[in-house]
Amino acid sequence: MKLRCICDIPRDCNINIALDEVFLTKEKFDETFRFYRWTKPSYTIGYFQKFPTDKKDNFPVIRRLTGGLSVLHNKDLSYSLVVSDTLWPYIYDQEATYKIIHETIRKSLEKINIFCDKKVLHNDNIQNYSCVQTLYKDDLMLNGKKIVGSCQRRRGKRIIVEGSIHLDLNLEQINVFTKEFFDNLSKTLKCDTISKDITTEEIYSAQELCKEKYDTEKWRKLF
Repeated sequence: MKLRCICDIPRDCNINIALDEVFLTKEKFDETFRFYRWTKPSYTIGYFQKFPTDKKDNFPVIRRLTGGLSVLHNKDLSYSLVVSDTLWPYIYDQEATYKIIHETIRKSLEKINIFCDKKVLHNDNIQNYSCVQTLYKDDLMLNGKKIVGSCQRRRGKRIIVEGSIHLDLNLEQINVFTKEFFDNLSKTLKCDTISKDITTEEIYSAQELCKEKYDTEKWRKLF
């Protein structure tokens, strides 16, 4: 098995989220892990989350397919994993999926001399609106602050995981970190990795999906 690895350019928030759905639903399926960035500050909210009505800024808000809480994206390095149970044996184990991805990120950050806190606080009473203010088991912390969290959704025998690393990394750090991450993940999964750009067809599909869904008020204000 092979895992397609993408280090993407910064994109508009709607296109970023639409691309993840394209990867998940397209007929010719590729097991894919993508790191991506944002062209401007933007919020993503979880699929079941209510649309914010008391927001004090003008940043755009986009609803994700995955669950979880609100995330403000700006300088963070975001990621998505879209795989089937053929490559990802943990597809029915939410906790294992969360732990494996976060542990691989933690280990790979050490390559650029960023060492996460060993002790992670656990908050069982989720009352916050924001993901970065809500702590879960196996979240990654740095200097007492949550820097990595993720959410997921399964469709049949495929799963999508979306998350963000809330660090302002420069391009050199990103290049070193992502290479280390893909190397470590390939060892964990015992699979080959292949660097492959997003195709023109995938971009077109994402643009069409934005027109039909992600650009619409109906989707943004679904709840």
